[in-house]
Amino acid sequence: MKTRKMPWFEFAPDTYEIDEFDCASIFLFVGTERALLLDTGIGIGDLKGLVEEITDKPYDVVLTHGHRDHTGGAGWFDIVYLNRKDYELYPFPPTVEQRRDYARMIRTREHKYYPYKEEVDIVEWPKIPERKPLEDGQVFDLGGRTLTFYECGGHTPGEMVVIDDKNRILFCGDACNNHLLFRLGPGEPGFISTEEAGENLERIWNMKDRYDIVMNSHHDYRAVGGPIAPTVMPNAIQCCKDLVAGTPHLMQIDNPLKLEGADPTITVASLDGISWVVFNPEGIHRV
Repeated sequence: MKTRKMPWFEFAPDTYEIDEFDCASIFLFVGTERALLLDTGIGIGDLKGLVEEITDKPYDVVLTHGHRDHTGGAGWFDIVYLNRKDYELYPFPPTVEQRRDYARMIRTREHKYYPYKEEVDIVEWPKIPERKPLEDGQVFDLGGRTLTFYECGGHTPGEMVVIDDKNRILFCGDACNNHLLFRLGPGEPGFISTEEAGENLERIWNMKDRYDIVMNSHHDYRAVGGPIAPTVMPNAIQCCKDLVAGTPHLMQIDNPLKLEGADPTITVASLDGISWVVFNPEGIHRV
């Protein structure tokens, strides 16, 4: 039997963070009429069963972007929403080996035991869900609360963020982790310039009268159920502007990914050493 032992927490009224064994954070929002599941992680265990333990309401499944650590569990649902810009860029479904490789990387990085077995809990999708397009400004009315999605391309071309009006929280997916990875160059699939990514982030930052805190989809940058530091998003925006202007503050840091064969250190743009932008010198300016 697949595990349902993913830790989960109600950190705000009717709002839950499901910790997929440090691979990703999955969020569940419950209204008076419906619920919404934000992302599906790498696809470990019985996420669908866990969600249906937490709520008995009908629910939609929305993916912030097309990377495997957010789409990996989608194959246990009938319909998922995803920005069209990510449809063809990333495998759907990601292979079992791609998903297991990611889970192994996290296990190696964290040096932890997790209560799941790869051969039981990370398996082939039983079906390919229908993908419905997720649009900028799209609203999901759950009854007593609304969730509004906005495009914020950068991490991927179709990255989406969502504002929860009930709790005044911005959920930013991977649009603004403590480190932003803009490593692609012009002509590479999925490329967005640092200039455009910074502008997209600034558009979301300028909506800050509608939210008080920001939460991302990887809790290694914050406490479970807690926000990222309030300086992360404005500092990221300023780093992008400085790169475009040719006046970045550069630092050499330990490579946070710690992947086998990767360079042990990388050069980043950072204002405070806490948050930073990884950039491709050829990919800074819009083309």
